[in-house]
This record gives sequence, structure tokens and C-alpha cells, in this order.
Amino acid sequence: MWKLVSARNCLLVLSVAALAACTTAKVHQQTFSQAPEQLKQQIEQMDTALFSAFNTCDVGRFTALLTPDVEFYHDESGRMLSAQSQAEGLKTSCAEQVSNGVLRRELVQSSLEVYPIGNYGAVEIGTHNFYRTLPGKPEKLTTVAKFVHIWQQDGQQWRVSRIISYAHSVPN
Repeated sequence: MWKLVSARNCLLVLSVAALAACTTAKVHQQTFSQAPEQLKQQIEQMDTALFSAFNTCDVGRFTALLTPDVEFYHDESGRMLSAQSQAEGLKTSCAEQVSNGVLRRELVQSSLEVYPIGNYGAVEIGTHNFYRTLPGKPEKLTTVAKFVHIWQQDGQQWRVSRIISYAHSVPN
């Protein structure tokens, strides 16, 4: 009988302790301060310029917004190094639009986060949507992905030095 009572008491004590731990534990949520509004607007304008060039296949303008030693990491296609490799990739993509359709990238405005990087520039984090328009068909959302851009500031000039594009998924 003592074994049965001890087992019940042990189970009761453990249950009460677990319940107490669950009800008294606090989840810590941190609020991070983003970049000053002026910096956020600058980076948003640079993002618009970069992807306006991408969307219109303006390889020269696109490449000018990248550092020569840019590093691009893509969860599906891997790593690309240099602005030259980015230029070649965009040229190829644009040449294939006749058969694969026109590709367009769009920033999800509500996802944009910008943080300063002291003595360097800024980091831009967000979500972007990719749309494709096939000949004779309406534009269609084909991919949603997250991204990180590291922007280097040299005087008044901003250029992307690192790109990470990840979590690519087909929209529901």
C-alpha cells in the first residue's frame, strides 16, 4: 500500500511542479530598434533601383549596384561570386524569357527591416515575391522567398556586397 501511495504522491508532486513551471514561465520577447527612418528610406530606394534593373534586364545598371566581389548565396542554386557572374546570370535569365516567360521581383513592403552596420553600411532583411508572365497569359506569382542584403556605403554610393536568398517556396 505504501508503494501505491508513494507513487501517487510522486505523480501528484511532479504534476503540480510541471503545472507551476508552465504557468509561471515567461516568454521573453525582444523588440529590436531598426534603422533611423532616413536610412530605411535610402535602402528601400536602393532595393527599388536594384530590382528595377533586374526586372528590366538592365545588366549594366544592375551590376553597378553590386560590389565587384559580391557574394550571392541561394538555397536552390548555390553560391555565385563576383558582379561578373551576377551579370552573366541575369543575361542568361533575360535571354530565356522568350521561352520561360518574363520574371519580375517585388519586395513585400510590410516585411522590410533595415539595420545599420557601423562603419560599413546596412543590412536589409525581408521577403520578396517573384512573378512570371508567360506569352499570352496573365502574370502569376510563382515563388515567395526571404532574403538578406548587406549594403556597403562608400560616400554617397550604396552597393550590395552580400546576398542571401533562401526559404524559396511555391505560394499556396
